[in-house]
Amino acid sequence: MPSGDRGEEYEKLKEQWQEKCLQLLFRMYPQLKDRVEFVNVSTPLSIEYYLREPRGGAVGLDQTPRRYTDWEVVKCLDLETKLHGLYLTGQDTLICGVTLAQMAGFLTALRIIGPLASARLLLQNFVFGC
Repeated sequence: MPSGDRGEEYEKLKEQWQEKCLQLLFRMYPQLKDRVEFVNVSTPLSIEYYLREPRGGAVGLDQTPRRYTDWEVVKCLDLETKLHGLYLTGQDTLICGVTLAQMAGFLTALRIIGPLASARLLLQNFVFGC
């Protein structure tokens, strides 16, 4: 079914999810309430339509229980590889999604600089706001 032509019930469902997400955002960050200019909610149907993925999947590895519980798979996706100085990053090292891909990059950087430098960086930026 073409995007933007899925009927009133579908649009109402998207609006409900949008409202729930915005309520949660504003509860956590009330200062953003009057600053949101645009919101776009997509669903697996949107992914199916735009990416021509028949099962509605996004990009990357499947998000199945085996992905997180099979130690052989988990070891292959560790940020630090067996090759000295070679690190992995991106959404498949954590969980699917753009935000998590960004977080993976941050965590990989912390892993590269080591625990002491990471602790110092985190303390400076999150505790002292420097």
